[in-house]
Amino acid sequence: MSAPFGLKENVTFLAPMQDITDRGFIEVLCARGAPDFCIAEYFRIHEYFELSPHILDAILNSPAGTRVAAQFIGENIGYISQAIEALKRYCKINMLDLNLGCPAPKIYRKNVGGGLLRDIGKIAEIVRLIRSQWSGIFSVKMRIGFDSTDNFDELFDAVCSGNPDFVTIHARTVKQLYRGTPDYEFIKRAACRADIPIIANGDISSAAKALEVLKYTGCAGVMCGRHAVRNPWIFRQIRELAGGCEVYRPKLYEVREYIEDLSRNFLASEERIKHLDSRLKKFINFIATGVDERGEFLYNMRRAKGMGELLKICDRYLLENGNADKLFALDAYPNLCSRPNHEDFPK
Repeated sequence: MSAPFGLKENVTFLAPMQDITDRGFIEVLCARGAPDFCIAEYFRIHEYFELSPHILDAILNSPAGTRVAAQFIGENIGYISQAIEALKRYCKINMLDLNLGCPAPKIYRKNVGGGLLRDIGKIAEIVRLIRSQWSGIFSVKMRIGFDSTDNFDELFDAVCSGNPDFVTIHARTVKQLYRGTPDYEFIKRAACRADIPIIANGDISSAAKALEVLKYTGCAGVMCGRHAVRNPWIFRQIRELAGGCEVYRPKLYEVREYIEDLSRNFLASEERIKHLDSRLKKFINFIATGVDERGEFLYNMRRAKGMGELLKICDRYLLENGNADKLFALDAYPNLCSRPNHEDFPK
């Protein structure tokens, strides 16, 4: 099979994010401008694996017209083979992605996700197995190295030895997490070398940044993760800017509506009700970086206790005192940090 897009189509992807990209979130985001493709949370492939129902739900019951790919994370050839056979039972699933990029220490220490970038031979073995068993669209999401970029070319060649239909590259090493400036030079290098589409990932923070990266790297498209959580209009804005149209600028009352939709989605999942405020804060940590430059909303919402207080703070900064019609920032304010333990602190 081949990629469902060409080498220069400027396609957009929603990145897979654990405990974020469930069916409800995909619906909330798509209502504000859907990406061309989504990748669901990964299935953990091990001895006791199961195709988790909530992940299957996101793939099988996505909004009409939205294509959602499955993703595997694992390293045991036998279990991966079994999982592919299990996935084949769902005829609606025709896209499978291999995760070679997850930077969470608890993941890479198990030699899966980004941890596999330390084992070139194992990567080649896994991608060749998947290609031999999977007749649908097959892709790989990788980083540019584990703790250095010295062997990027060898890693990329190993990935390509399995004849994937396209490859997504996050332009940081695993050990960088989400810190530091992505090195898009490696994506440009891959796009020049490969005869398959390459998707750029890593700090695609706005429509303007997306077009800048597309132009510089010559890649086929971009993938957004945490910046799509912050700004669910980003995929619409990328299409508008690429088409020479005026870019849509949401107002803060629309941001408040987005937060309300997120909370309704969480309420629909019974196991999350007890921790609704903390779960909502996880999302607002991103959203708040585009609300006010001084970061007062970010500071105060983090200190809210309970849903009542949290929503009152949202109303204060997004609806009251003339704020409702203020414009939401197209990019995060550079002096604000959504996740201090994963990202650079503001300078």
